[in-house]
Amino acid sequence: MVGTAHHFGQLINTYCLDVESIISQLASYIDLPDVDFSKLAALTTEVAERSSRIGAEHVRLACVDLMQACDQKQKQNFLRALNWTKTEFGRTKNKLQVIVQMERRIMRLEAKQQQ
Repeated sequence: MVGTAHHFGQLINTYCLDVESIISQLASYIDLPDVDFSKLAALTTEVAERSSRIGAEHVRLACVDLMQACDQKQKQNFLRALNWTKTEFGRTKNKLQVIVQMERRIMRLEAKQQQ
């Protein structure tokens, strides 16, 4: 149980760090004079796939709008969708961190009971 819970916490932390990094890249690439929408689409797909694997459905859904903006090559729509994605990711990250904290508390309580 302890190994599984520890692995779960690492999985959450890795997801959060990776998605934060990708969102930061998206924000910097959209500010370039010549926007490479194919690069933005590839990064968006990465966020969507990672979010899908971990069950972050709201983030994955926000990525749909990012992809549409890439397909349409619409910078303003992309910025709007990026803000929504950032918001959904922030909410999801907070919820995931609460789950990890609860899991750690449970592990500590179980360890105390076994003593």
